[in-house]
Amino acid sequence: MTLRRAHEAMRLAADEDHADPQVRAARIRQAFQGAGCDEARERVILTAGADVATAIDASYHSLRQVRETLASGHTLASEEYQDARQAHGDATRAARTVLRRDLTALEV
Repeated sequence: MTLRRAHEAMRLAADEDHADPQVRAARIRQAFQGAGCDEARERVILTAGADVATAIDASYHSLRQVRETLASGHTLASEEYQDARQAHGDATRAARTVLRRDLTALEV
């Protein structure tokens, strides 16, 4: 949920009308930081098994790439953003698969 909130907040910040590209980049980075992604990642790394932690870490890092793509000036319609968004989606779906497997193992 935290990563999703961060992504949506970054999209909103990227879509705002900014006269200064540095202000736009700062707003996008603030949106990421303000969502609590770093804290959520650390919590998972400290408490989850290795497979889950690795999968969540990959999703987190792919979202950081989305952040840097947007902060570097690419728009939501750009190919660069679409590629970063796709990579993040792939990493997030992979993390969900690992999490479901982990939760299923707990039920047994």
